[in-house]
Amino acid sequence: MRITHRQLEAFIQFMETGTVTAAAERMYVTQPAMSKMLAGLELDLDLALFHREKRRLIPTDEARMLYNEVRRLFASLADVERFARDLREFRTGELRLITAATIGHTLVADALAEFSRENPQVDILMDMSSNVGPDVLAANVDIGFSVTQFQHPALRIEPLLHASSVCVVPRDHPLAGRSRIGPKDLEGEEFISFSRDSRMRHITDGVFEQHRVSRKMRIEVFVSAEANALVSRGVGVAIVEPLGVRQEFWRDVVAIPFDPAIEFTFSSFRPRDRVASPLANRFLNILKRHIRDMHDGVSNRPDWMEVRLPRRAREEAG
Repeated sequence: MRITHRQLEAFIQFMETGTVTAAAERMYVTQPAMSKMLAGLELDLDLALFHREKRRLIPTDEARMLYNEVRRLFASLADVERFARDLREFRTGELRLITAATIGHTLVADALAEFSRENPQVDILMDMSSNVGPDVLAANVDIGFSVTQFQHPALRIEPLLHASSVCVVPRDHPLAGRSRIGPKDLEGEEFISFSRDSRMRHITDGVFEQHRVSRKMRIEVFVSAEANALVSRGVGVAIVEPLGVRQEFWRDVVAIPFDPAIEFTFSSFRPRDRVASPLANRFLNILKRHIRDMHDGVSNRPDWMEVRLPRRAREEAG
């Protein structure tokens, strides 16, 4: 028969009170029940814990050594219970994120600032990547965020928002005062493109080919942040997602709606075979609230930036 937590608790109470009667009172049991638990512990351990003198139990040296070990183990169990309580109440733990720079420098950073203030004891690991989908599959992370469309049966992908492309030009560019820009307006312009294997590059090139517009294309970048940085230095113009220019990281860049619209979809990526982390769920709820605030105009949003919620998010909000 294996020893029980109840037997060890009875042993501790006896060692600390010195009598069976006092130990029984502490545990709200009868004296015979206490004696039975102590005798059962001796039998199960096959170890003499007490000398019996005139109906009194006198701890042996082995009992005193065992008491020190049991107290240590009980202290460890109390630490486990406290740690579990902290996990339940978000007072400890670790949140691991991987995100595309575009949303990582903007909405994810906004939500992470709020999450950090509300959960000061939680450790946060945030990494930037241009291949979020594959990295979520390969890395030990809780959740990822990207504008890149990536499908895989091992991933659970949830669209978070849709936004239309903008054309970014230097502030002193002749087109900077326009209310909208189309492909014909960019005929012959120095154009900063995404990398050739990217989905957005294929879509953007397709729009200009359809309108038979040629551009000067010498520079390729991986993300819109790089394009915005180059445009701010007068290198050329670009068509990018709108989040990066929304927060005015580049003061010398003007963003203008592009027509026909090229739609960007921002999504979350989570491993399908892992139970959702409560901390990741909590963070995602904060992020979704920031997105709803942007959609509803609660947060500061330029007129040119139209944010649309996916159908599921609209249903949850409504």
